[in-house]
Amino acid sequence: MTDLRSLLIDCRIELRKLSRDFQKTELCERLDLAIQAQANAKAAPAAPAAPVVNEAAPGAAPEKGQTVSQVALAWQTAVRDLKFSDPPIYARLGEKVMRLLAAKTLVDPATEIVQLEKQVAELQKTLEAQARDQQAMASERDALLGSLANAVPKLKDGGDRLAVALARVAWLKAEAEKATVAAAKPGVQRAPEPQDTVPSPELLSAAAAGAATFTREQREWCVGEAMVLTGFQFTPVELLEKGDSHIAQLILQARKAV
Repeated sequence: MTDLRSLLIDCRIELRKLSRDFQKTELCERLDLAIQAQANAKAAPAAPAAPVVNEAAPGAAPEKGQTVSQVALAWQTAVRDLKFSDPPIYARLGEKVMRLLAAKTLVDPATEIVQLEKQVAELQKTLEAQARDQQAMASERDALLGSLANAVPKLKDGGDRLAVALARVAWLKAEAEKATVAAAKPGVQRAPEPQDTVPSPELLSAAAAGAATFTREQREWCVGEAMVLTGFQFTPVELLEKGDSHIAQLILQARKAV
């Protein structure tokens, strides 16, 4: 029976060599069916010569599905046909098989899908935990910034929330130092402070962040200071047009460069 199947396969191969469209003919289909029938007959177990019928015995078990060898044989036959009908696809399939064999570990697609679903679920949990942490940090940040705004209402909110918050912290620190000095000398009358005309670094930082503005005296002093520090690149009118925030930034940047 094996010799007959091999003979049928060889006949089909030779006929395909002689006729390009042989696979479309009825004879090719009949050969395929005959080859498959031979393969099924080979894989099927031999029937008993004289089966004994026992009516009292339970019913016979239903026939099993296709065996692994039958499925593999069917694929082998179909792929062998591709070698003559579509050589490029046959070559690509061969390369794919060799790559899978080189991997040495073949994972069933269903198992791989289950593994990927588990990984996706774990990543989803991680993303949700990170989102919760970010939300908690944002709530803490907003609460802290709100407390600083209530503690230092003199400085208005600007574009850079972090710079405004740092300016408010510096402002609170300066006020605390003043209170400490006043408590140490309770009978001493407060003398005029230089920042009434010359703005303190804290006030400059707050103005640069857009959280504070200068008084008229402070603005006049800052204009002169900015002109000197920038080498008289700007006129007083140009500096006044740019605003207090830009003037304060020029002064702070020039002082850092020194």
